[in-house]
Amino acid sequence: MSDRRSFLKYMIGGASTPGAPTFTRDYYTELGIKPFINAIGPYSSLGGEEMWPEVIEAMDYAVQNKADMEELHDAVGKRIAELVGCEYACVTAGAASAITLAVAGSMSGLDPDIIHTLPHPPAGTKNEVILQASHQYLYDRALRVPGAKLVFVDSEEDLRAAIGSKTAMMFYVRKMTGQISLERWIELAKEYDIPTLCDAATTVPPIKYLLDTLKLGFDLCCFSGGKGLRGPYSAGLLLGRKDLIDAAKANGSPNHRAVGRSMKVAPEEYLGMMVAVETALKHDETADMALYERLTNYIATEINTLEGVTAEVRVADIQGMEPYVNVEWDQNIYKISKDDAKLALRNGDPCIELRAMFLSFGELHITAHMLKPDEEKIVARRMIEVLQDSKTGAMQ
Repeated sequence: MSDRRSFLKYMIGGASTPGAPTFTRDYYTELGIKPFINAIGPYSSLGGEEMWPEVIEAMDYAVQNKADMEELHDAVGKRIAELVGCEYACVTAGAASAITLAVAGSMSGLDPDIIHTLPHPPAGTKNEVILQASHQYLYDRALRVPGAKLVFVDSEEDLRAAIGSKTAMMFYVRKMTGQISLERWIELAKEYDIPTLCDAATTVPPIKYLLDTLKLGFDLCCFSGGKGLRGPYSAGLLLGRKDLIDAAKANGSPNHRAVGRSMKVAPEEYLGMMVAVETALKHDETADMALYERLTNYIATEINTLEGVTAEVRVADIQGMEPYVNVEWDQNIYKISKDDAKLALRNGDPCIELRAMFLSFGELHITAHMLKPDEEKIVARRMIEVLQDSKTGAMQ
């Protein structure tokens, strides 16, 4: 595994090119897996982020030194909570797992008669999760896994009418908005004494957003472990109130009759996530941002040499987003759609992956977060070639 800190020094200046890591076998070539240049970012479908070297060391330690899982989980939870300033923490099998376990815990508490029957709880169990209709999204199925019923509202009046004896939780997605503001959502939950869960999975980096989200007043917050935190790919975090996290843990592995039994977390992932948080809190994110700005500016400058093309560096005004290049072109000159340009980059040599169009709201985005040394030159060149080929008819 390459050391990204050495990479940063190389890209910003003052250090020689880091040597490529060597392995005894090229497993992907043996398996016939096609390599690609990641111009999207640390998406789950592409394997997430590169782990910190410190995380790999911690995971290697856990592989060779076994511990009681409950004791390890509790000790790691206390340590992470101490680091980020919350009451307690739980390492989960990803952010979606954190959502499922949090909802299960809000339904069951520590009652074994409910825990052992989810997702089909006994009559009278609180099983409704309220969220704004504008917060319906790809991962709301994770809310339903333990048997919860989703109740969608728009206005504060709708919310007050929806709250009742079956309400188990109020859910909020950090990157989404609605008629009810984040602050008001929390206020109303506290007024009715209803637990709140915030999905802030992809709001890091910077690590500041994790800390800021915890201070907002949500009872629970979840984060992805294998993206901005650069921990194990299949891990996540549930942070917040100890009583609610204790109930969430009771619904997970290694408890044999729990709805989350399949959501197993390995000992190396517990340690890996702890060290990921430790390392992220100490890391100089300013250097990262300087690198990303340098690479995106290079890509935009190169692409802008084409007539009828505009490549603009933007920084999204939402959490967890680094600079990216938005590319527009005159389709009277370049006879190719953005969807087809994206596919041409994917199917070319080398393969270059860009953000899915539905995630970029129909725009073509190029990011630099995951680029390795000199890949920014390849990405810029291939984008220019795809557009030029469409102009001359070579794409047809």
